[in-house]
Amino acid sequence: MKLAPYILERLTSVNRTNGTADLLVPLLRELAKGRPVSQTTLAMSLDWPAQQVNAVLERATSTEYDSDGNIVGYGLTLRETSHIFEIDGRRLYAWCALDTLMFPALIGQTARVSSHCAATGAPVSLTVSPNEIRDIAPTDAAVSLVLPQETADIRQSFCCHVHFFASVVTAKDWASKHQGVEIVSVQDAFRLGQELNRHMLQTIPSRKS
Repeated sequence: MKLAPYILERLTSVNRTNGTADLLVPLLRELAKGRPVSQTTLAMSLDWPAQQVNAVLERATSTEYDSDGNIVGYGLTLRETSHIFEIDGRRLYAWCALDTLMFPALIGQTARVSSHCAATGAPVSLTVSPNEIRDIAPTDAAVSLVLPQETADIRQSFCCHVHFFASVVTAKDWASKHQGVEIVSVQDAFRLGQELNRHMLQTIPSRKS
């Protein structure tokens, strides 16, 4: 993967700069329960003052909120997207294909992922556990990657370009019409996600469990 080290460096840098690395895992685990997350709940989970939580969220411009100001999405979301992320019968969604491959390890749960080919609309599905992926259909499914821009809006600069495809051939044909895109297998994308998880977690200071 030619882009992998650059994606790793850029995403780690963005998360460290805006502070989201520190609150991402607790936030994902709360969102995985399938309901909106209040900033008070998140502050208690982190053992942070409310003002600190608010300051980090303000820098994370992609964060989704409901009408009451509760968080409903950051990577993992309660709002419908192309990427269905099912945990224990709860239907959630993810912003991009790579999110679906990363988040099971961060929340410690197995997810059934259902998506579709960004070029043809054909279904793509797989099971993602914290340590492996299995039941990939079609078996030749692929993922598109791009180099994230240096911006706090990670969804716009990266996630919107990271899709599943039904085959490598289909994906490469699609990529030939889109500048700066690299196509990798789902397995390679999963390995990149695991490496991103490791780098991100290494930047998080220790806190109470």
